[in-house]
Amino acid sequence: MKRIASLILAALCAVPAPALAWGSKGHEIIGQLAGSSLPSTLPAFMRTMSAQYELMYLGPELDRLKGSGTAWDAEVDPGHYVDLDDSGMIAGAISLQKLPSSREDYDTALRAAGTDQYRQGYSPYAIIEGWEQLRYDFAYWRVDNYRAVHGALAAVRAEGATNRAIDQALILRDAGVWGHFVEDACQPLHVTIHFNGWGKYPNPNGYTEAQNTHSFFESTFVNRYVSPSAVKQLMVPSMMMAPDKLLTQDQIAALVAGYIQGSLHAVGPLYDIEKAGGFANGSPAAVKFTATQLARGADELRDLITLAWYDSLNAKVGYPYQSVRDILNGAPPPKGSGG
Repeated sequence: MKRIASLILAALCAVPAPALAWGSKGHEIIGQLAGSSLPSTLPAFMRTMSAQYELMYLGPELDRLKGSGTAWDAEVDPGHYVDLDDSGMIAGAISLQKLPSSREDYDTALRAAGTDQYRQGYSPYAIIEGWEQLRYDFAYWRVDNYRAVHGALAAVRAEGATNRAIDQALILRDAGVWGHFVEDACQPLHVTIHFNGWGKYPNPNGYTEAQNTHSFFESTFVNRYVSPSAVKQLMVPSMMMAPDKLLTQDQIAALVAGYIQGSLHAVGPLYDIEKAGGFANGSPAAVKFTATQLARGADELRDLITLAWYDSLNAKVGYPYQSVRDILNGAPPPKGSGG
């Protein structure tokens, strides 16, 4: 455990080469702090030092995979961002608060407006889709854990234990890789049309047009001036409650929209700080602003993981579907349940 803690500290204190989307350091800070602040109501395997390290390590994974190939990059890269205008609209056609129910419908609406999801980005859907997957990862873990402990036969208990170990590996992998999208969405320049300099829009405040604005802020500045301890101090306690019935996609979309809207509201203040030279000089205002955004990301990732765990109890698994609650109350799992 001491070795793992040392590895976490070393990774967070390292100054990596500049990368995209917060840079490695920003992603690692968010992943580690989210993992270390998960409530005790989550399974023990999620709260170990090794789990914290995995969430930290996997935070930059989707940036490391950039360049994998034309097909992969073209499909996945737009999940890192969404180009919102200053009123929270996408391409003047879709409100962040009223997203279509599927990416297909989203893309159809954008194409009617002369663009598509690949040009505008689909960050909200990347977050929603990954959360829904994590919820069901947890649901199958609950079933396999029950069988490992309460199976009537030794063979059933052994199979449950084997499957539970696989579930745990999947949960940590899925939470860590998907977490990248959550982490990107607290970076204000990932949710705006002004993503790298103000761009060709009305600019009464005289904000910068510099084409290195994005990378300097999220990588160079973070590497030089922002520490994990500064971010941790700005986190807030989790207020997540266990829902009594399965959450709808609209409910999750509303949570995600509120989170992204908060990042959009930070775009103007970011450009004000840049104009004043705060990022170039490492001013206290610039450090606090950036640490606040990273803390928002850590809070959101922690809370979405926690909510996925809570809501997994309300899920149905297998085919035909069977309630996780019923299985944990002694009903036999259906065939194809994974448990």
